Amino acid sequence: MIYLETKRLLFRTHQEEDAADFVRMHTDIEVRRYVGGRAWSLEKAQHRFRGEYLGRPTETYGLWATILKTERKYIGCCGLRTAGSEAYLCYFLARSYWGRGLASEAAKAFIEVAFDGLRFPRLLADVEQGHEVSEHILRKFGFVYRGREEIRNSARVILTYELTRAAWGAVSVPLPNH
Repeated sequence: MIYLETKRLLFRTHQEEDAADFVRMHTDIEVRRYVGGRAWSLEKAQHRFRGEYLGRPTETYGLWATILKTERKYIGCCGLRTAGSEAYLCYFLARSYWGRGLASEAAKAFIEVAFDGLRFPRLLADVEQGHEVSEHILRKFGFVYRGREEIRNSARVILTYELTRAAWGAVSVPLPNH
């Protein structure tokens, strides 16, 4: 199921042909460094793909397979997740696709879904402390720092950012023309 499309990206349900690229992304230490600290084992990545991603999502919320249209290739997963009445922006891209403005393009698309489509009054995003690129993307779209949480028995610190619908209305961020 195709959920959303931007100039360069397509967001759809995860399909069998995404498995190898999904596993490659989640077993990459650089990708996982800021989302849990450790790369997943091959077995864990395969199990998680089959049990939690394949055929999903089927409705608005969840991490959608992110496809680079020019290559017709799975490059990550992006979307909105909910926790109670709160919505969170999420985006994960394979390392070979970093630095092309694709995370910004995906973020902008799902911010628009949250505010224009779903009419949320605010949108949250969690970022592991030290992930300067993600923090930069969030600040560029008007997100402001709201707090931090130290994860017990680990060195991880999660920063929470917030964007209100009013603040989003005041932001104008051009996307790269790739």
